[in-house]
Amino acid sequence: MLAGGFLLVALIAYFGFEAVAEDMRQIGWGLVAIALFHLVPMLLSALGWQAVHRGPGNGSILVYLQARWVREAVNGLLPVGQVGGQFVGARILTNHGAKAPVAVAGSIVDLSMEVITQFFFGLLGLVLLVAAHGLDRTVFWLIVGLCLAALLLSGFLLAQRWGLFELVERGLTVMSAVTGLAAVAGMAGLHDALAALNRKRGNLAFSMFWHSLSWLIGAGEIWLTLYLLGHHVTIAEALILESLGQAVRSAAFIMPGALGVQEGGYIVLGGLLGFSPDISLSLSLAKRVRELLLGLPALLTWQIGEGRFLLRKPETPPLAGTSHPKAD
Repeated sequence: MLAGGFLLVALIAYFGFEAVAEDMRQIGWGLVAIALFHLVPMLLSALGWQAVHRGPGNGSILVYLQARWVREAVNGLLPVGQVGGQFVGARILTNHGAKAPVAVAGSIVDLSMEVITQFFFGLLGLVLLVAAHGLDRTVFWLIVGLCLAALLLSGFLLAQRWGLFELVERGLTVMSAVTGLAAVAGMAGLHDALAALNRKRGNLAFSMFWHSLSWLIGAGEIWLTLYLLGHHVTIAEALILESLGQAVRSAAFIMPGALGVQEGGYIVLGGLLGFSPDISLSLSLAKRVRELLLGLPALLTWQIGEGRFLLRKPETPPLAGTSHPKAD
């Protein structure tokens, strides 16, 4: 985190603090509009998550929207390797009545659908970049990175089918026997729940549809930000910046919030499309302000919700016998 923060400050200092500050002043209250716009792809992603559990009693979309809101905040603002939010989101679903194995399995499957659609979204951006810019050394390394991402994605998907989470479940069972932690013991059945969700091909197709739409609509945030900065870009350019910018951020998962790395990625991608470094930096910083505007309230409501859940009387558990989240 310290290294990323130093890199971010160094980039702003090198390319001109005054220029970046002027760009951010130009956006002004438009940052609120950018944050509000992001609620649209967030809702679409929540629908993708809900689709994994599609069927009778799969729960209110408001529950999944809340879980998605907190999940993005945790992954974006806390040092959890951009994966901790999945487990926090599953925890929110259990607080609304889902069984822990079903909630965690659904979160894993939803992440799989999101990553698969992101790969094809990145591929779309790469094709558009080659059409607009041609092939050079930078584009070549982007192609190499996408190929490596395909290998990692394949490994993640195959691990689910080859019993990785069955081993995880056994490990949790042993841990439960040693520690006596009820939360760990409650994960029995994770592998079976994961296999059951993966067999519902129709649900997976619906989930991929919503996630794909979320990625595409998300490019509107790029278009809006650059419009507020006085740059009228094409839809293709917005798709290039959003798809490959998100790919760079995902590749830097070990860096909390992809600090510095996201900014460097936008500088490179923006340069290929003819944008000055200060504009590219301002684009990235606008995304970070949006994360703060939406993320800080999400973290606060998460903690309040956890406090309310823990203070509930034991005799009134939240729908403990149900298998899917219900609206309060």
